[in-house]
Amino acid sequence: MTSKPVRWSLSAWPLLLLVGVMAGQAADVYLSISRGGGQQLRIAIPDFERTEGGIVADDGLGHTMAKTLADDLRVYRFFQVIDNPRFLQEALQADAQLGDIAFKAWMEIGAQALVKGNYSHDGSDLIVECRLYDVGGQRMITGKRYRGPRDAAASIMHRCADEIMVRFTGEPGIAQTKIAFLSNQNGNKELFVMDQDGANLRQLTRDRSIVLSPAWSPDGREIAITTYRDRNPDLVAIGLNGNGRRPLSQQPGINSAPAWSPDGSRIAVVLSKDGNPEIYSMNRNGTDVRRLTNHPAIDTSPAWSPTGRQIAFVSDRAGSPQIYIMDAEGSNVRRLTYQGNYNASPSWSPRGDRIAFASMEGGRFDVYVINVDGSGLSRLTMGNGSNENPSWSPDGRFLVFSSTRSGIPQLYRMYDDGSGQQQLTSLQGGALSPVWSPRIVE
Repeated sequence: MTSKPVRWSLSAWPLLLLVGVMAGQAADVYLSISRGGGQQLRIAIPDFERTEGGIVADDGLGHTMAKTLADDLRVYRFFQVIDNPRFLQEALQADAQLGDIAFKAWMEIGAQALVKGNYSHDGSDLIVECRLYDVGGQRMITGKRYRGPRDAAASIMHRCADEIMVRFTGEPGIAQTKIAFLSNQNGNKELFVMDQDGANLRQLTRDRSIVLSPAWSPDGREIAITTYRDRNPDLVAIGLNGNGRRPLSQQPGINSAPAWSPDGSRIAVVLSKDGNPEIYSMNRNGTDVRRLTNHPAIDTSPAWSPTGRQIAFVSDRAGSPQIYIMDAEGSNVRRLTYQGNYNASPSWSPRGDRIAFASMEGGRFDVYVINVDGSGLSRLTMGNGSNENPSWSPDGRFLVFSSTRSGIPQLYRMYDDGSGQQQLTSLQGGALSPVWSPRIVE
């Protein structure tokens, strides 16, 4: 894909997640928007300063916040974070001598953009101010004040990172997103959720049974799962805090592989109530069940297109499991994959142009992507272990997947071209079936 410079007038973007807009002027920033990287913006992020009653103190939190913000931005190919401590300290000393931002000093260390922040405590609340500067233009692009619980520092930094992404690329970031997955961490396969960087791990179910097939609702408020808690594979929805469990489908036999339509009004699901497993759709409350496939073969793993007009799924109707696409009402079925004798777990890109899936070769799976017209098949993983269950980030730039390359299954993240593979979990009980959340605003 050809790299194409994009000009964004930052004054045109609304200010979100804001307690107070402190000041700011528009800045025209040029970044190259492409899958393969391109132009990078050099950004400096010194430690945030603690200010209490006019006194500057250091409790280590400022360093942690700066590192969290830097890590959030470093994930992207758009930013080159300046992290040389000596350079940062020299520029900070110039700021202190000037009593203001010494833009010349920051330019001398190579910074094109600068984030400076401070924080304080107000009772049980943490107050953080975050300012983004255009170093070359010698002006503040935006400044925000955030308030949250004392333990919300990471969440606040994720918000700041997403705002910086909008300012410099015009697209929201993924720092506030989460990943749901399954783990045998406590002896049973249960549902867990964590931040997109692997932090803030939480267990959502304690069914003491088997949980399968997690799927996020489009608003990020619920996760649909299949659970054997009541000795039948029933479909239920769980709130993001682990509460608010509600039944979706309790038909005799299999109720599995849920997939929410993009508008959240319907759920595609695999049911075996009429014999063999077929794909059905139903309202989000479990009513108005409609059969979409009708074939002696096994049809499973539905995945909606971003438009809601089509559904990708897996079927062995041709003799081996392959990826197919049909219209949302079940018509116009066409086969998508022909290479490989066992293809599974389709995941439709948020941009609508590609489908990721797992394909077995030599007794193990690897992750592939293919264009929705069947062209452009590309293998993204190779080497040791089995790599399965790919799921797209909401911006379509990353995939999360499970891999046994280090022994038991763990979760990994990679760019959409297969580069930059990074391990996210190291859980004793392993990690399976990851699904990336939509953007969640806390």
